[in-house]
Amino acid sequence: MTMFHKGLWFQHYKQSKYILWALWLAAVLSGFQIFSHANNVILNLESSLKNNYKFQYNFNADLSMVSTLQLLICIGLPAFLIGFSRSNQSLEYMYAMPVKREHIFLSKWMLGIVHIIGASTVGLIIQLIVVHSTILNDYLTNGLFWIYYLQQILILSAVFSFSLWLGLVGGSFISQIAYSVIFLLLPFGLFGLLKEAVSLHYFAFGVTDIRDWWFFSQTTNNYFQHISFPLKLLKISEWFRVYSFPTQGGSTAYIEQIRQTYYGWMSFVIPFLVTVGSVWGILRMSVTARNEYNGNVLLNNRLRPYLIAGVAVCAFFFGGALLEGMLGYHYFGTEDQMTERYLKNLATFYVSGVVSALVAYKLIKKWIENKQQVRKS
Repeated sequence: MTMFHKGLWFQHYKQSKYILWALWLAAVLSGFQIFSHANNVILNLESSLKNNYKFQYNFNADLSMVSTLQLLICIGLPAFLIGFSRSNQSLEYMYAMPVKREHIFLSKWMLGIVHIIGASTVGLIIQLIVVHSTILNDYLTNGLFWIYYLQQILILSAVFSFSLWLGLVGGSFISQIAYSVIFLLLPFGLFGLLKEAVSLHYFAFGVTDIRDWWFFSQTTNNYFQHISFPLKLLKISEWFRVYSFPTQGGSTAYIEQIRQTYYGWMSFVIPFLVTVGSVWGILRMSVTARNEYNGNVLLNNRLRPYLIAGVAVCAFFFGGALLEGMLGYHYFGTEDQMTERYLKNLATFYVSGVVSALVAYKLIKKWIENKQQVRKS
């Protein structure tokens, strides 16, 4: 198949080799973090024996730092494969090759997936070697690392695939990265802003006990965390901490919540669907992909009204919540004063939100117009 054209794969690798190496180095770093954790456990155990107190194991390897690096790499890699290629005209060179355009982008996707799976597998092997050759063998099980391994592959593949697809939506290196970060985290972030807005309306009418309402329940919170699935990889250390020492992991409800976060069906299905949907989008859009829209915020101007409207809506909720938090009254005396001040808080939220939305609307519109003028000149 033409997607395995040697020249095509060599060009992809040449463009992104340093980022690909960084992905493998991040996997090796995870092994060093586990090894460093093993040394800390030995030191703490020796200290407990010296000072005659009971040693309690606590997982404290900094896997969150490794996850952050991996996620940044899986966002940066597609931006180099498409966004940067569009900027330096190397994408135009690939279009001139005797291969189908969908095969160009599919080979980019396959290159990233091969390295994600390979690096994660090497990381798993190193981690298991460290565990079985150190004191951690007494506290950690293989099952924990296998779940970590599966979550890595699913989440990193979904992030990479989604970011690569956005390279056919955004017209520049910067816009592709910006869209990737925003859209991957938007569901959970917007959920938090909506909760703030809804709670202000309840408080304005004197209703303060809203913890049991479905919109504010832990189940709903978990649902949006699943949708913003990269967050789970950033919190992977909590998974190890809870399951390596359940008696200090928290309440039974909290332990069940963590279990659902990493074992529940949504934990596996959502990243898989994002990957499949992104590949479908890549194959569908790459057929008509063009290169002449260098530097644009969006390749397709028909999406421009949706981008402007989305930025304005998010600015409304964010600006309203931020300024209301700074200017509103949050200490209340009698019940009558409480209702009055909550009404003022709601008014502050709306005024601040409208001002923020108008400012954001003007800025994003001006930015897009400037980008188009630069391209035309």
